[in-house]
Amino acid sequence: MAIRLSPETEKLIEQRLKDSDCATHDELVRRALEALDEVEGPYVEDLDAQTQVAITEGLAQADRGETRPWSELREKLKARFVK
Repeated sequence: MAIRLSPETEKLIEQRLKDSDCATHDELVRRALEALDEVEGPYVEDLDAQTQVAITEGLAQADRGETRPWSELREKLKARFVK
C-alpha cells in the first residue's frame, strides 16, 4: 500500500522514529495505532445498556455545567475505593 503524507507529517514521523525505540516506520505506525485504540476504548454501541445510559446522562450533566473540580472528585473516589 502506498501512502502519501504531507512534508510536515513526514517530518513528525521521522522525529518520532529517532526519539523512540521503534526500528522501522511500520513499527512506529503500528504502535501509534495501538495507542489510538487504547485512547478511544470500546465503542459506546458495544457497551451494555446501563453503561450507555450512564454515559449519556453524564454527558448531559456536563453540557448543563453540572461538573465538579477534579480535586474534589479524586478525594471522593479515594475515600470510597482506597482503603
